[in-house]
Amino acid sequence: MLVWFVFFLVVPMLGHGNRWTMLIATTGLFLVPGADLVLGILQRVRTHSDALLCGADVVMPSPESGAGATRRFLDTAALRVLPDDLVITDTVGAERWLPLRRNHGVTRLVRLVEPSSGAVLGVEFRDKQNAARALLPWRWWFAGPAGAENWSRFLKASGLSVSDEKVRHSRDADGWWKNHTMAADARWLAPVDPKRAREKTSWHSTVLGGGEAIVVPILGLIPLLGLGSDQPVARVAGVLAALTILVEVVPVVAHRLTSRFRLDRRAEVEAA
Repeated sequence: MLVWFVFFLVVPMLGHGNRWTMLIATTGLFLVPGADLVLGILQRVRTHSDALLCGADVVMPSPESGAGATRRFLDTAALRVLPDDLVITDTVGAERWLPLRRNHGVTRLVRLVEPSSGAVLGVEFRDKQNAARALLPWRWWFAGPAGAENWSRFLKASGLSVSDEKVRHSRDADGWWKNHTMAADARWLAPVDPKRAREKTSWHSTVLGGGEAIVVPILGLIPLLGLGSDQPVARVAGVLAALTILVEVVPVVAHRLTSRFRLDRRAEVEAA
């Protein structure tokens, strides 16, 4: 952006502009989404080839039928049990690494039970000081057709003991955790509002700032006019401008469409 500003505005205003200044400015502008693209590819490659998670025992959520779980939640949220760590991945892909059985690590599990009905509301991960380190809503993790099997497999893989505690049930069945100290965990470890999920998973919103996806294409419209020029330098600048707009806009549009038409749609779970 600094290159764009200097060669598009400062140099011409000082009277030193020529046919090359627009090309240099456009090249600088292209590097903004170009760098985004390279970093995004590297991040995706490293995520899919993360050797630390290879061989982990993976437990995926099994929500109860009719709970309104989204495809994003079912595809992304997971519990991964490693020899020394427990990795909890929430609906938008954020990971929390908790040590197992070490200082400040998870030493036991506590199922929170509604006193009158006996229904399990959630699972707390507690450390040696009996402090909650994470909270999973039972309805979206272990209340579905494969829930009992997943729960048994998780207990076996983690080696953690489990006990039950009675808690007061909130009138809001989907938000009983609102006054819990780990309410943020429960909120993100359950299906998230589609709009909020798209914001949290957008590259521009989380890493660079949402304004880039608007500002860069607008700035690219000016050198784009060079495509109709008879000067080779101007045409090259026009091609770079077109690439800049495509590389900036296409990922945003793809993310929005994928989210709206697949990831944030309800994926109903069939009853057992």
